[in-house]
Amino acid sequence: MNKRGGKGRVTALLVLCTVVFGLFLARLAWMQFVQADYYAQRVAEASTTRYSYTVPAARGDIVDRDGVVLAQDTPVWDVYLRYPGPPGSDITHTAERTLEILELTGGEDVETQLAAFCSEVSAGEFLLASGIGAARAALLYDAGLIQSGALRLVPRGERIWPEGTLLPHALGTVGPITAEQWETLSGTGIAMNAHIGQSGLEAAYESLLHGTDGRVRVTAGEEGAVSEEETDAPQPGATLVLALDAEFQCTVQTALNEYLHTLQTTKAAGSGREANAGAVVVVDTNTGGILAAANSPSYDLSTYRTDYAALAADTAAPLLDRVAQGLYAPGSAFKPAVAAAALSSGLITPSDTVRCTGTYRYYSDYQPGCLQISHSGAISLVQALKYSCNIYFYDVGRRLGVDAFSQAAQHLGLAADTGVETAQAAGSLTWTTDDNYREGLTLQAAIGQGNTAVTPLQLASYAASLANNGTRLRLHYADHALDGTTGQVVWQAEPEVLDTMPGGEAVFGPIREGMVQMSQTLGALRGLSIPVACKTGSPQRPDTMPGGTHYTNSVLIAYAPADDPQIAVAIVLEYGGGGANASPLLRTVLDAWLAL
Repeated sequence: MNKRGGKGRVTALLVLCTVVFGLFLARLAWMQFVQADYYAQRVAEASTTRYSYTVPAARGDIVDRDGVVLAQDTPVWDVYLRYPGPPGSDITHTAERTLEILELTGGEDVETQLAAFCSEVSAGEFLLASGIGAARAALLYDAGLIQSGALRLVPRGERIWPEGTLLPHALGTVGPITAEQWETLSGTGIAMNAHIGQSGLEAAYESLLHGTDGRVRVTAGEEGAVSEEETDAPQPGATLVLALDAEFQCTVQTALNEYLHTLQTTKAAGSGREANAGAVVVVDTNTGGILAAANSPSYDLSTYRTDYAALAADTAAPLLDRVAQGLYAPGSAFKPAVAAAALSSGLITPSDTVRCTGTYRYYSDYQPGCLQISHSGAISLVQALKYSCNIYFYDVGRRLGVDAFSQAAQHLGLAADTGVETAQAAGSLTWTTDDNYREGLTLQAAIGQGNTAVTPLQLASYAASLANNGTRLRLHYADHALDGTTGQVVWQAEPEVLDTMPGGEAVFGPIREGMVQMSQTLGALRGLSIPVACKTGSPQRPDTMPGGTHYTNSVLIAYAPADDPQIAVAIVLEYGGGGANASPLLRTVLDAWLAL
């Protein structure tokens, strides 16, 4: 009984083992033959790595109103070493060979960085060289490194300026994103190694110009095979169209440079010979668009980075955007603001007069004078503007009060935000709350001195406000933007009123008449085919000539045609020797504008 039972159990066990072994063999055969492709795929997937890279979007151009290119991208390439490389390749040798072909230094630093990179990732791309041109990129093709899959060339744009001396301060620069900027932009889809606008219009309109980067997914197989799939196509940035005319801008810039030279070579000491810098701004009185903005001295954006050290050390300050950041006393160009405040308040009427005796004797301890050029005795508002009578404005300014006329000046655009897209100085006016305020300071402020300091851009805004009967528009360089693919308008600047001073024609009509009559006293403006309203200023500078006489700047504001204003102009010439000295330059600007 026991032996039979033992044999039965052994038999059952053998049968069970045979069945299990048969099932195992069947499963093995099924896996090996039927499921062979499936498991081969699983093995391949296990040995496959994936990563993605960014395809930089083309940055949008900046062009003038007629499409003349002021700033654009030229193609350059970044060189990336692929890891893992093609079958049988040595990535260290490939890196050394690439740097040798490109005539770049490598050495231990690159080897160390490459080793660290390979230890951190299973697959990816290592940046070997940045911003190479087409000729050097072709050498990598000639060596077969691109075709082999060892390297990848990534095209991107590098900013160039067909005429680098045209509007350099306002256009601004593009550069690699900084750590501080990345903290702000990290969630916007912009790559960490992106180049973005760093100043000027490039920075102000970054969101329009930058575009949207694309993405490509890379799959690296077990034998080095690489496949790519574009997951997001790059979208180019928009084209930014400015309000200015490139030819007109060039004419104004050239005229400014040449006229400074003319003053240096034709004027006497203290009368303009020392003129060494300045700015000219021309704006559209109907839209606030900036038609020209010239600085002197200036620089070339094309050599800005290589010349930066010399430019920064230059005592002439060519990097200073005098248009928007230079601060100057306006001198007698300020007088229309005092007139507007007095007329709108009812303090005076156009026919009221002030007697000009050559010296203002209201205060016993401060008695400033007037040159009395072509006038004396009872002077009305129009005559006071025509001949720039100081006594008239001392008296009206004192009776009105410095805070009242400074407030009016601010409404009209002086020491006020112009709305322009680029960096600008705030400027200052004179107030009774100033630490150095004394009663006599009101008299100086009434003729545009005292603590008053404004930018040429603010002077242009002020001139446009006078032309528009007290309505102040936002100034702007950009007019509209066009889609980089379709060319359709995606953004349009609209005229924007920033402030309004009441009074209308009753206030600004008499001021216009006085400014028109002043223009007729300037020989350079005679013979123009259109009437011009202008006001000169000869503000004193702090420094003096050997005899103790103060040097003066030349300041001039104007708008034209006076009876139907289309443009407003502001000119400032450092050491220009008086406001009248700026009138020949105004004539050149107006002639150029009429020729457009």
